[in-house]
Amino acid sequence: MRSELIERLSRVSAEEREILNGEGVDMTIYDRTGGTVLEPGRLLEGGRLFGIRTHTRFAPFPRHSHTYVEMVYQVTGSTRHIIDGAERLELRAGSLLLLGRGVEHEIMPAGREDVAVNFILVPAFFDNAAISIGGSNALSVFLKSNLGLSGSAGAYLVFDISGDAAVENLLENLVILELEGADPRRQELQRFTLELLLRHLSLRAEKLLISGRRDREQAVALWALSRIEADVQCTLADLAREQGLTPSTLTRILKRRTGCTFTELLHTARFNRAVTLLAETDLSVADIAVRVGYENTAFFYRRFEKIYHCTPAQYRQNAKS
Repeated sequence: MRSELIERLSRVSAEEREILNGEGVDMTIYDRTGGTVLEPGRLLEGGRLFGIRTHTRFAPFPRHSHTYVEMVYQVTGSTRHIIDGAERLELRAGSLLLLGRGVEHEIMPAGREDVAVNFILVPAFFDNAAISIGGSNALSVFLKSNLGLSGSAGAYLVFDISGDAAVENLLENLVILELEGADPRRQELQRFTLELLLRHLSLRAEKLLISGRRDREQAVALWALSRIEADVQCTLADLAREQGLTPSTLTRILKRRTGCTFTELLHTARFNRAVTLLAETDLSVADIAVRVGYENTAFFYRRFEKIYHCTPAQYRQNAKS
């Protein structure tokens, strides 16, 4: 993030001045009753569905939960978080935390150089973005479970996006649009930018460091999805053994939580990896097919054309142009 933007985000806010004068965090800023279940209406004026604010430093932020999805981007320094009273996370510069609705969350005191940006994401804001992402990766399952599209909520994900210029630029653009003022045109740009951000994250399984959920079955599904995306050569037997489950039990969990079988999820992850390699490397199509798990290149070609309605070479040409 550009230095002038970091400087602006680092300025001590009116709330932080009160804390430096000996006050604690005033929870009535976040909830009219001073309660611990935070609603978006107190923080977002005029019924807005999206907003950005810098994380409050210099004092512990009390245990609370949200009726919205929160995304925390650690810009500089670090912050320490406690999830559901037990799990401890440390976000370092370049970390991106997505907290689902209902997750209980508290933060240890942050110092002057520990700058983080909180994104307040009302579920309705995601309507178009969540649907267009589709697929069955860890991020899409997280979104669907937290946006009223498939029932449950309460997951969290942590990505390390340090050094990923595309993702960092999108986050920076979201912050800039917020700082410039919230008129309807900028809100529309924010929605498009956020959708691009989510698309990038959904294709970067290697950036997913942690996924958690109080619901054991959902935790297993998120873990399995991130493992499949990170290792397209993995097998159902390997994953089941790592979780102490039988292959049939893991198959049922994946089908219930994602609507797909292990084989379908694996093929999706393999072709997501293949198109990334086509766009970002000069590897031959045959080498890419083998690298993503297909020794039979004829099968790879047939399936690729069925999914993308073009040959791998045509996809590469379109991506580069």
